[in-house]
Amino acid sequence: MKISISYNQPKLCANASWNSTAITFANSTVVGTYLLGMFVNTNNSVYVASYSNGIIQVWLNGSTTLTGSYSGGLSLPYSVFVTDNGDVYVDNGNANYRVDKWGWNSTSSVPAMYTCGQCYGLFVDSNNMLYCVMGAYHQVVSKSLDTRLNVWNIVAGTGTAGSTSVTLNNPWAIFVDNNLNLYVADYSNNRIQKFASGQLNGTTIGTGAIILAGPTSVILDADGYIFITDMINQRLIGSGPNGFRCIAACSGSYGSSSSQLYNPHVISFDTYGNIFVADQFNSRVQKFLLLPNSCNETTTVTTMATVTSMDSTQLVPLTTTTSYSNSM
Repeated sequence: MKISISYNQPKLCANASWNSTAITFANSTVVGTYLLGMFVNTNNSVYVASYSNGIIQVWLNGSTTLTGSYSGGLSLPYSVFVTDNGDVYVDNGNANYRVDKWGWNSTSSVPAMYTCGQCYGLFVDSNNMLYCVMGAYHQVVSKSLDTRLNVWNIVAGTGTAGSTSVTLNNPWAIFVDNNLNLYVADYSNNRIQKFASGQLNGTTIGTGAIILAGPTSVILDADGYIFITDMINQRLIGSGPNGFRCIAACSGSYGSSSSQLYNPHVISFDTYGNIFVADQFNSRVQKFLLLPNSCNETTTVTTMATVTSMDSTQLVPLTTTTSYSNSM
């Protein structure tokens, strides 16, 4: 069954940039400590997996005020994913070895998938397949949500840590594009692996002069450009027509200022191209605003006009300068 995607993939211009000073969307008083999981859907609702509190907190439809929460039986949730119909999938693998699902407006959960341990990352693709990143087992598994049978398939990794094209080492997060290609943030191998749909042999995404250290999240924009949480380097990395570059928290050191991060984990776009970050050891959600003026461009167009005088007819160049914005 095909479903609509529930995550945001904004169309960004080649020179898009973000304010280096982030806004704190939610602090430790709200989200607790040791923050790992977060998700922003196409309605700009924000879902946070409160690890220490064992709940999922929700800010609906762009609200900056906490709207509600999902709770009951959760043990140290690592990750959360929300589908377009409002179903909320939560890692509950620490003590209960499963993924739980809350239906829209439901007050109780049901098991959606049984696992061998915690799902460091969760994802639901356009074919209604639920993916679990079993980082401790060095593999990614998936299960169809169109069946009640708890039968899952290994889609990446062998279950043994390694750095070959078919192995992973402590993967943390994934992204599945519309062509069902799988991107894996392969944490301990310091790389992003791409597995073509149905393939177990991956290729490493080249990042040019950017050297990754412990990537924990990977997402794509509308044009297929890649954005990465480079955790050990305490920064966010993005790609575009001109290659990879640091886009936020680029000082190279951890900290708690508004321009720094401390072991950042999941990143997510909202519909405007702003970036939300689960800032783990600062126990907060940070929001880096897309700078609208970063995509303003000036184009000079030269046209030829016909000018007739008493003695002759000739072509004269006319130059017009046009400014326009191409932010998304």
